[in-house]
Amino acid sequence: MSSGAGVLTDKSTFVGRAQELSTVRKLLGRSRLLTLTGAGGVGKTRLALRAAELLRDMY
Repeated sequence: MSSGAGVLTDKSTFVGRAQELSTVRKLLGRSRLLTLTGAGGVGKTRLALRAAELLRDMY
């Protein structure tokens, strides 16, 4: 992981989460706060970091 503009980014591949990223984008378009929930180890943190990296310029 590396840091850029205060957001940690993961340089490894991010596969199979296009639908989840799309949902995160849509929900963050309606609200500034989003909570990701799920069992441990399913990738909530990686999803949040990837979304933050992609949507950084919105905020």
